[in-house]
Amino acid sequence: MKAIFRSLLASALFATTAFTALGQSAPAAAAPVAPTDTTPITLDASLVKAVSTQSFAEFRAAVQPLVKQMACKKVVALGEGTHGTAEFYKLRFWLTRILMEEHGFSQVAFENDYTDTYLLNEGLRQPNAAVEPLMKAHLYSIWQNQETAELLNWVQTHNRTHRRKVQVRGIDAAYVLPEARELSALAVRYPKSGLQELTAQLTKHALLQDSIWDNINKKGFKVPRRRWLDGGLEGYYTAEKIQKALSTARLPRKQRQLAEGFALDAKMAFDLFYQFTVNKRDTSRDSLMAEMTKFLVRDNDAKVIVWAHDAHVSRKIAMAEDPGNGGGTGAFLERMFPGQYFVLGTSTATGTFAATTDGHITRSSPMASYPLEVPLAGSWEASLSSVSAPVFYLSTQQLGPQNLRRPLRFVGYGPGSGPDSYSNFKLTEAFDALLFVRQTTAATPLR
Repeated sequence: MKAIFRSLLASALFATTAFTALGQSAPAAAAPVAPTDTTPITLDASLVKAVSTQSFAEFRAAVQPLVKQMACKKVVALGEGTHGTAEFYKLRFWLTRILMEEHGFSQVAFENDYTDTYLLNEGLRQPNAAVEPLMKAHLYSIWQNQETAELLNWVQTHNRTHRRKVQVRGIDAAYVLPEARELSALAVRYPKSGLQELTAQLTKHALLQDSIWDNINKKGFKVPRRRWLDGGLEGYYTAEKIQKALSTARLPRKQRQLAEGFALDAKMAFDLFYQFTVNKRDTSRDSLMAEMTKFLVRDNDAKVIVWAHDAHVSRKIAMAEDPGNGGGTGAFLERMFPGQYFVLGTSTATGTFAATTDGHITRSSPMASYPLEVPLAGSWEASLSSVSAPVFYLSTQQLGPQNLRRPLRFVGYGPGSGPDSYSNFKLTEAFDALLFVRQTTAATPLR
C-alpha cells in the first residue's frame, strides 16, 4: 500500500541512502492483499440506511439516527476513502453543518498544518475576505477544491450572523515557517517574554525545512540531507525549549495559549528528525495528529469534528509496514477520550477522484482527475456496491456475522487505486459507521 500513513516528509527521508547510513533498514512496503474468500457479503436489508443527496433538508432527515450517535461525543471524525472525492467533501460538510448548528460543535479540524489553518481561520474572520486565495495560501492542495470552499464560505457566513463562532483548525504538521513567524511576532510584541533568541533560532531552522519542502517535487532538486537532518534535529530541540520557556514567559493568557499551539506544531513538524536520529525509527504521524486534536479540546466543553483520511481516523492501523505505530489516529483518540470518540468512514466503488503525481503533497501540488479501478474481488467495496441504494450508511456494530475480515480500500493523494491500495479489515476494527456512495466524482479544483 502507498505510504499515506507516514509523516509527509518521512517517505522522502527514508527513500534516501541516509537511512541506511544511519544504521537502519528501510521499512518494507506493504504486500498487496490477497483475500482468502472472494464470496460477496450480502448485507441484511435492515442494516442499510438509504440517504438522499438531492438536498440538504432531505439528507438531514435521513441521517438523524447517525447524527444522534455523534452528537454526544467529544471528538467526531469524518473520514475519506480518497483525498479527492467530491461527494465525500459535500456530505461531510452537511454533517458538519448539522453538528455545528444543532449539537454544540464549534471546531472542524482538517488533516492540514495547524498554524497554517489558524491563519486561514483568522482570514475567514474578515467578513469580506475572499475565501479561495486563503485556501491556496494555507491548505495542502488536497483541500483546494470547490467542495471545501462551500464549507469555508458557510463558516464565514455563519460567523457574520451568530454570536457563537465556529472555527477551522488543523491537526497536522509539515511547514514550520508559519509557526516560527507567529512565535517571533509574539516575542517582538511582548519583549519581556524572553522568547526572542529562541524564536530567531526556530526561524532559521524553519527556513531550511520549508525551502526543502517547497522544492522537493522539482525534478533535479538535490536534498542537502546532512544539513536537513542536523537542522531538523536542532529545530526539534529549539521547539522543545520554547515549550518549556512558555511556562514562565510573561505573556497574557490568550497569547500564551496561542504560543503553546504554535510551539507544539513546530515540535510535531520536527519530530521526524528526532525519532529518526535518536530513536532510530519512523515518527508516528497518527499519534501526533491525535495529540494536536487533544490540544484543541483541552477545555471541558470543547468538541471537535475531524476531517482526515480513513486510514488515519480508523481505530486500527492501515499499514503493515509500521506495526509499532499503535493504531490509527482513532486508536490514540479512543485511549485519550474513552467512549467519547466516534468515527465515520466513507467509501466508494467506481467513478473518478482527484489526485496528484507529486511524490510529496504540498500547497501547490497539482491535482487532476483519475478513474477508480474496479474494486478487488472479495473486497468490502465489491460487496457494498451490490446494495440497491446508491448512497447509504450502516452501523458497523450491527453487522454481526457479516462483520468479516475483508480487503478495504485506502486511496491516498496519489493516482493509484489498485490491489496495493487495500488492507484486510473487519469494519468494526476501523469505524463506528460507514457511509457508502456507489459512484463518485473527482473534487472540483479551485478556479
